[in-house]
Amino acid sequence: MTAMVIWFLAVVGVVLAALSTRAYLLERREGLARSTLRCALSIGIALGILAMGVYETVLNKPAAATHAEAPVTPAAHDAATKAQIEALTKEIAKLEDQLASKRSDLEKLDPTLAAPEEPSAPSQWPLMIAISLVLFAFGALALGDLQTLIPRKRTAAATPEAPEQVPGSPEALNKPEPASLAAFTAHANAGRYKAALAMAARMSVEQLHKLEVLDFLFLRAFCSVMAVAAPEDGAQVTHQDRTDKLATAQKDLASMLELAPHSAEAQWLSGYVKARAGEWQAALDTMRAAKAGLDANHGSEVNESVCLLMLAEAKLATADNAGATKLFDEVTQLGVLAGQIPVALVTHRILTVREAIRAGKFAEAAEGIARIRQVEGLDETAQRAATVACDVYDVAIHYRSGELEQSLAAARAFMGRWLPAQLPDVEDQAADEFLLPAIDKAALALPNDLYRGLFFLEAVVRVELASRKGQALPPDEVDAIATALLRALQFQPRHREVLAALGALYLAYKKDRTEKALAWLDAALTMGVRSPRARGLLAEARRAEQERKELLQMFRSASAKFLSDPAVGVSVRKALIEELGRFDEFRPVVLDLQESGALEAAPSGEITVTALRERAAFVGGIASEVVRRAEPAAVAKLADIHRELTSLANNVETSSTRIAALERQVMEQLGRIVLR
Repeated sequence: MTAMVIWFLAVVGVVLAALSTRAYLLERREGLARSTLRCALSIGIALGILAMGVYETVLNKPAAATHAEAPVTPAAHDAATKAQIEALTKEIAKLEDQLASKRSDLEKLDPTLAAPEEPSAPSQWPLMIAISLVLFAFGALALGDLQTLIPRKRTAAATPEAPEQVPGSPEALNKPEPASLAAFTAHANAGRYKAALAMAARMSVEQLHKLEVLDFLFLRAFCSVMAVAAPEDGAQVTHQDRTDKLATAQKDLASMLELAPHSAEAQWLSGYVKARAGEWQAALDTMRAAKAGLDANHGSEVNESVCLLMLAEAKLATADNAGATKLFDEVTQLGVLAGQIPVALVTHRILTVREAIRAGKFAEAAEGIARIRQVEGLDETAQRAATVACDVYDVAIHYRSGELEQSLAAARAFMGRWLPAQLPDVEDQAADEFLLPAIDKAALALPNDLYRGLFFLEAVVRVELASRKGQALPPDEVDAIATALLRALQFQPRHREVLAALGALYLAYKKDRTEKALAWLDAALTMGVRSPRARGLLAEARRAEQERKELLQMFRSASAKFLSDPAVGVSVRKALIEELGRFDEFRPVVLDLQESGALEAAPSGEITVTALRERAAFVGGIASEVVRRAEPAAVAKLADIHRELTSLANNVETSSTRIAALERQVMEQLGRIVLR
């Protein structure tokens, strides 16, 4: 009976050991704090109870059963041996008689000692030990997490069935989807991170089992990270939203790691969040700590390599070439991003070149460009990008160092290598308002604003080179500068700085296109050009244009009156018409006079002194007004003629012939000034 009880207790101990072992394996798989002591004690206790059962069954039998005599088969002996055995038997019998006599005497003295002897009962201590071990086993269960002994079944990660509603009905449109861990998991697995996070905000963590809480925290952190790393529909993520989501993910992962400190997935995702935040060393350490618990095909080598490359670039930035080389060696050993090492070198050297240019160390910048060109191992795309960057920085270094001729040559060389073929002809229409550029951006090998910037730089360099000579731009140089600016506008239409520069150039050197120049300059200022010189130039040009129009109107009126005066000689009238007829602005005056017949009017027979003096006063008054309002340099000759006309008009009686000639010259000069 005792053995059966012990074996029953042994079964109980084995069950408790099995539960503790399963809980330990579950905690290990989920990354929870492991109940190692509980598992070890439960297994040890089960083995101890089994040992007690074996002892009771095999070793601790009753004495009667242990000492029962088995039948003995008499052996064959020789005569001497038989005689000796008989002698000993008689002696034993004699001793037994003496023992019986002594026992009889003892019983007479104390009758209680005459009770018959019973066989000894088996010991009960194995049963007591087994019971104690079982009780201790139940107590040992409290040494671990009780929720993992008999865990609830996890919610299946399947999308729940939707309620039967009419599609498009108000109930279907307004009623939110029921919040559940299954629906939350389905949204996360399908990449609907916004919907998953919205549902997570409506879920109550307190109602979830411990293992479900782990799933919830991990999935919410995962969705927060993916909403930043791979936003739905390519939507832009603001800096604040990015910061908030990464902070939320890090908080959820910290809470999860408090519950499951050995979760490799949570540790790795925490390292990824740190990498997203730019904490490269912390991210690398965290990812490497989690790597042992991840699957072999998890792909953590890629993220480790990214962290190593970023740390290597930081080492290069501090001139720690040995440290950077060590990190690059680690990337090479990982193997997945070894091809990015040359890219990292090029990136660092480009940043170094930029810093050198910003600091005015142009010789160091040129050496950096040479080192970039020496980097090997780049793929075709990276090699082309590096070459383009070197060509552009060559132009910038020459320009910033004041080597304008070399800068212009480098810009032209860049255009020769990278400019697309079959460009459209250069026309003023490139500066007008168009919805699309003249050159398709999709067909360009490089960004269109890069071409625009280099063409604009070419125009600036040409202007600066001409300014060093202290002379006005020659026509061919004006055309070259205008061509560069119009090319820039072909690549990037209506660029405000380019448009302002083109308007200023045309105002200064292409007077026949003043209206276009004013329109371009006004558009550039409207689009936000902040140059006070451009604004002042536009105001001055508008003032000059308005004054020119007023003078033109005055001249038209005066010339019509002068030419229709019968006192003006035919030769004077003809010469003046031939001289001024080549100006477009003067032709309407001639047409009006022809229609009215004033040009065919015969001169009067006599020219009175009074009429001559009045006409001279009229012409002189117009000249005086123009001299007063126009630029002194432009009217210097007119002022001299006007002074002579005034002097002769005072002596008109003796100078009528000279007055007529001077009047014609005055009208010619007026026309040249006003009708330009």
